Amino acid sequence: MIDRPLMKNTQIKLWHRFALMMSAIVIIQLFVTGSIVFLLVRSGFRGRMIPVIAIILTAFSISGLITTIVARTFINPIDEVSEAMTKVASGDFSVRLKEKGHSGAFSPVFDPIELMISNFNKMVRELDSTEMLKSDFITNVSHEFKTPLAAIDGYTSLLSATDLNDEQRFYTSNIIESSLRLTTLTGNILKLSKLENQQFNQHKTVFSLDEQIRRSILLQETEWDKKQLNIDPELDSIDFKGFEDLLPQVWTNLIANAIKFTPEGGSIFFDLKKAAGGVSFSIRDTGIGMSEEEQKHAFDKFYQADNNHSVAGNGLGLALVKQIVVMHGGSIKIKSAPNEGSTFTVFLPDNTED
Repeated sequence: MIDRPLMKNTQIKLWHRFALMMSAIVIIQLFVTGSIVFLLVRSGFRGRMIPVIAIILTAFSISGLITTIVARTFINPIDEVSEAMTKVASGDFSVRLKEKGHSGAFSPVFDPIELMISNFNKMVRELDSTEMLKSDFITNVSHEFKTPLAAIDGYTSLLSATDLNDEQRFYTSNIIESSLRLTTLTGNILKLSKLENQQFNQHKTVFSLDEQIRRSILLQETEWDKKQLNIDPELDSIDFKGFEDLLPQVWTNLIANAIKFTPEGGSIFFDLKKAAGGVSFSIRDTGIGMSEEEQKHAFDKFYQADNNHSVAGNGLGLALVKQIVVMHGGSIKIKSAPNEGSTFTVFLPDNTED
């Protein structure tokens, strides 16, 4: 996806150049008009104000007409480029601008704009083909990984059911765990790719959001029970309209992260309630917390604060969470500090009336 600040900066530069050009035109027009009036006054129109005023008004009318023509000639293309850049920044690479191909005596005036539009179309075509290549590569590789991983997992499970010594059982257990991590990684890559390219055929439905979150918590009971964590859910009864099959990915990843980074005997608090214009869900843990730098990159793909990889993970969970939340028109925020735990707050707008 294109860098939004870079696009915004480019748009500002375009408008800055246009403003300078228009200022120069206005200054020239005022200079010409003032010169005409000065010459007329010197040549004998002194004392006859009506002809002078008529000439001034005519001059300003002509200046205004020229300014309008020039403004429309340059403003419309720049507006189109600006709007197209906004679409590209949001990931839409199908946008194209019409190349008018001006020719004749005034073609040099339009050459810079035509060149800008032509280069823009070339850039978007390249981005579109690159994005398609990336998407196809990710999809194909992810699917190709699934078959051998399933075979590894299946045969290792069969092997572990046989009569093995402790060392062999340790090895097979590690193989199963590693293949499971690879399966999760490829699954997350495929899901994220489909979400980014809007390749999903789902419709929003109304469902019990609190019940969905409650099920997500219970599904990970084995994990939080191992660490003897205190689970404290405060979930208001809320019906919500959204992508029912996608949102569990949000709750599952947030809960898994809280469990992963909270030491034994710690606590995890859940809070779901109605908020102005939507619903708010927060999950707070008493874990190791995050620095400001870690919070800045928390939603980046493949980012892991633990550089030593001592904790299992692939750095895609939170990226997936944010993508799904943004699809719902919502937002997610982090409040954390080292050794003080972390709080993730998800806001989802109310869509029940849509």
